[in-house]
Amino acid sequence: MTTPISEKEHAVLVDKLASQCVKCALCLPHCPTYELTQDENESPRGRIALFQALAQEKLPLTEKAKSHLDQCLGCRACERVCPAHVEYGQLLTLGRALIPELPAKAPLKKLSLSTRFLSWVLTQNTMNRALQWVLWVLQKTGLRNVAHLIKLPSLLGIGTLESILPKVPPPLKLLPFYEALGPKQGSVSLFTGCLSSLCDQETTLASIWVLRHLGMDVTIPTNQTCCGAIATHAGDIQEAHRLAKQNCQVFLDQNIDYVVTTATGCSAVLQEYASHFSFSSDLKVNAFPAFSNKVTDIITFIQNHWPATLTLSPVKGLAILHTPCTRRNVLKSPRDPEQLLTKIPQLTYKTFTSPHCCGAAGTYMLEHPLIAEELAQNLLKDLANLEVNFIATTNIGCALHLNKEVKKRYPQVKVVHPIILLAKALGF
Repeated sequence: MTTPISEKEHAVLVDKLASQCVKCALCLPHCPTYELTQDENESPRGRIALFQALAQEKLPLTEKAKSHLDQCLGCRACERVCPAHVEYGQLLTLGRALIPELPAKAPLKKLSLSTRFLSWVLTQNTMNRALQWVLWVLQKTGLRNVAHLIKLPSLLGIGTLESILPKVPPPLKLLPFYEALGPKQGSVSLFTGCLSSLCDQETTLASIWVLRHLGMDVTIPTNQTCCGAIATHAGDIQEAHRLAKQNCQVFLDQNIDYVVTTATGCSAVLQEYASHFSFSSDLKVNAFPAFSNKVTDIITFIQNHWPATLTLSPVKGLAILHTPCTRRNVLKSPRDPEQLLTKIPQLTYKTFTSPHCCGAAGTYMLEHPLIAEELAQNLLKDLANLEVNFIATTNIGCALHLNKEVKKRYPQVKVVHPIILLAKALGF
């Protein structure tokens, strides 16, 4: 059993969620995989019908059927425009978790080694830090370049993963508490995220810097763990449930007003603990909602707590703003980063013209690299005629994926979290 509920209850839940769809097809133009393939099986409507047929045991599980479900990006653009308000995100989570419980017609393809490796390492803080030390030593000695030249990562089956990892600094030792600068206005806990801890320490430090300048005491619980996004994307809802319980217990022990996240992917998952694990009886009835109600994305938090007296220094350059799917379709706060960037003197910005997913989509860029690369290239066409200094995005997965594509053709462009630009304007 892969869920904390029985297989029969699980199938009933999937069937019930799928029944919300009225098959109107208004979602099709908004689906990136349907736009690429023009295949009904690669549309939200087709996938919902497939989930329902599997849940009702009217269709055998085959590799082809699983492939169509796996190739959904989970961008949830369909959910945003759905007139019937289909809960596609929850359906996708529970539907993918149902797949291992179904009798397969033939052996099914396993997750890539890269995804399985990340799922193992990033959910264990000790292993995460150990990996960071190993990568840093390999970089310092030049062995990482040698391994890349002889294509060792590809031979080991982790070539895609190695290609998205940036240069890694030695592990950062964060303090458990940072005091507000100036009069205290409130207190927050910072959710640092597993991938951000490994690949994006600058965003974490910039976030602490900005929050303190806003008059916030910042606590960083040491026993926090991965939000569960990687497990959720892989259909391992039992592992996602375990991680959710740990985060709830750790953060609810803190006497704070908000749980602030730096990655919108994490924020979306954390805010949906209450709905995605509503069937759980392992914690107090209100534990998941109590936690989820405290979670807020750092950009939105800043917008809501901006002090009128704060003075910013100029940051010269042109930034092109990328809006992650989780911000647009789940958090529903697409304009917040734009409003933040307008506060920074001498910084100009534009937005990408493509409304579609960049292709990162959690572990999608590892499992389906060709589709992911095509989506990223479609997005980055806007750079051709612009002298861009920064690509600003609020999700670590999107940042890593876009950086991989950008450094091939536009090495002068730096991919950053908008909080870094704001921190620079505050003397960071």
